[in-house]
Amino acid sequence: MRTPYARLVAKTLAITPSGALSPGPLSAAGVAAGAMLGPLGGVAVALGHTLFELPYVALLTRWASRVRGALTGGWGRLLLAVMAGFTWFFSAGLAELAVASWRGAVSIAGPGRGGPLSPDSLAGAVVVGVLYTGANPYFLAWWATTGFPLLEEASRLRAGLPVMYASHVWMDYAWLALLAAGGVAAGRTGQHAYAALMAALSLVLAYYALRFTLLALRPGAAGRA
Repeated sequence: MRTPYARLVAKTLAITPSGALSPGPLSAAGVAAGAMLGPLGGVAVALGHTLFELPYVALLTRWASRVRGALTGGWGRLLLAVMAGFTWFFSAGLAELAVASWRGAVSIAGPGRGGPLSPDSLAGAVVVGVLYTGANPYFLAWWATTGFPLLEEASRLRAGLPVMYASHVWMDYAWLALLAAGGVAAGRTGQHAYAALMAALSLVLAYYALRFTLLALRPGAAGRA
């Protein structure tokens, strides 16, 4: 017979992929960080993600209903607007880098290649991880809805929260490190391949920026994430 902790771990492993492995701006940032910094870039993005996520899930164990209410109101739309602005900015920076790389005006990868608020340094990658986590209402809503049963079960056990979170967070690190490795591989195939990767990531982020912009104009959109 499985112990309560074993059941919690199994449940966490079953539910986590629906959030951790979902495509989105954080995933694109992991690829870009890998192309610019190598495998550690993805780890740095994941660290930034953790720096916001861990205190957030601890907060939710007490105030989940308040968070859900805020996300369905003005706060959700404000976060969408902030997320849209940051994503447009990041997309434009990668587009500029793609053009410069294609023309041979900059070398492949390296610090300072992606402009401000880009994962072109380990510190920058951590900041990007924090921003794409804390300003993402879809992430916030996931923990307040889909992931909330994990918090409820963890709160009933003495060491439930650390056990649950350790079972969850390794997937974030593994996934973002894997994406970063893909960025490394693409960056090593040549100047034009690197430029094409940056252009593709710019388009991906532009798609999400447009989506966030439209949703920010639609009342209650964040609450349905």
